[in-house]
Amino acid sequence: MKKVMQYGFWTLVLVSFGLKAQEFSGDNELEMAVKQHYAGQADKKAMTLSAGNIVTIQQIGTRNFSNVNIKAASAMVNVQQLGANNYLELYKSAQDINQTVIQQGSNNMVNDYSMNPYYSVNNQVIQYGNNLNYTSYGTNSISDDMRIIQRGNSGSVLIFNR
Repeated sequence: MKKVMQYGFWTLVLVSFGLKAQEFSGDNELEMAVKQHYAGQADKKAMTLSAGNIVTIQQIGTRNFSNVNIKAASAMVNVQQLGANNYLELYKSAQDINQTVIQQGSNNMVNDYSMNPYYSVNNQVIQYGNNLNYTSYGTNSISDDMRIIQRGNSGSVLIFNR
């Protein structure tokens, strides 16, 4: 319980240094941006990457928030927030990181904390709906290659890895 309180405290401290999203004023702009995004996906998949760290954050909508802190020898992190009032806190320390977070809807929240520099992380968190919450603490062999898909409204997932 003490560690959870410490994580909560540090989360609160680090949340104050966030990344704000651009805002689109009309529905047509949102629809056009989504179409452009999916048209460009084929080009991104064909790209071969060398060693290094790449973090891509795409926010389409209003008042989306992402705070991504990555420490790894090699990392590929993709974040998509499509909607309004979506929130992401991602703190990872690992040997290799391959992480995808997709939030499509409104008022969704992802909190993902993992500080184990000896593991490789390969995760996907996908939220389709509104008022969905996902929180994960830690990394182990069971959580590697984990794919979480939340659909619907007002659901929560809480994962503790030891």
